[in-house]
Amino acid sequence: MLLMIQTLNSINEKLETILDLNAKLLKINEALLEKAGKKPFSSGFRREPDAMAILNLPLALRKTIMVLYKIEKATADDLALETKRLRAVESAAANELVRMGFIKKKREGREVYFFIEDPEETEYG
Repeated sequence: MLLMIQTLNSINEKLETILDLNAKLLKINEALLEKAGKKPFSSGFRREPDAMAILNLPLALRKTIMVLYKIEKATADDLALETKRLRAVESAAANELVRMGFIKKKREGREVYFFIEDPEETEYG
């Protein structure tokens, strides 16, 4: 039992390091895009992403977005139950998709929900 706890703590530390590095890379990328006069990719889609855009995502992100198409609105815990992955992994994947503009997130009380915004509601609602 103690070995399992130590292993999980080690995995969590590694995930935190990966998330920190990813955040730094995103900031560098956005700064480079701004210097080049282009909008950062985090500005989001105005319409529902097409199938090719989703297919071009890494497998880990594609798995998360496909679950969101299936259940429409979910917390990181809900996503983890569906994908059989750790909650931290799903939270990181969903937040990456938010930064890329594929999905949105909304806080309701203590819960943060991830969802795919309906393009018709965005344009007319």
